[in-house]
Amino acid sequence: MTEIGFAPKEIIPQKVCRLEVMAVDKADTYGPQLALKLKVVGGEHDGHTFMDYANRDEDTGQVKQGSKAWSIFEACLGQDFHKRAGVSLESLVGKQFVGQVMQTRTGSRNKVEHGTVGPVPKEEVNTTPQTEAEDPDENFANLTF
Repeated sequence: MTEIGFAPKEIIPQKVCRLEVMAVDKADTYGPQLALKLKVVGGEHDGHTFMDYANRDEDTGQVKQGSKAWSIFEACLGQDFHKRAGVSLESLVGKQFVGQVMQTRTGSRNKVEHGTVGPVPKEEVNTTPQTEAEDPDENFANLTF
């Protein structure tokens, strides 16, 4: 008999998370969209990955200002990202943003809630997020006052 392994899908509860874009591509199954593979960075669900989708304009396929896709580009690349030459889907890969991770209405998968996307706060940009297992006071244990 041939053995097979099973990997149940993990769906995390609603939470504001720091997210990293692992991959992004155009998708057209349910109209023009961007398909984003996202990874939670830090916290209880560190390393959890999921796919999310952001709409593009139905007629032109462009990313429109005010859309979730625009918000992700802006959070990752800065306010005037659309004025710079050479910005592409690949420009998002490896970049991070924060957003409210939710479950779809059916509870079948995680998604980022539109309107909750923003840049990683400046004080966190150059730091590795702390996992809950780490002791925050450990960094200061050797200081003398």
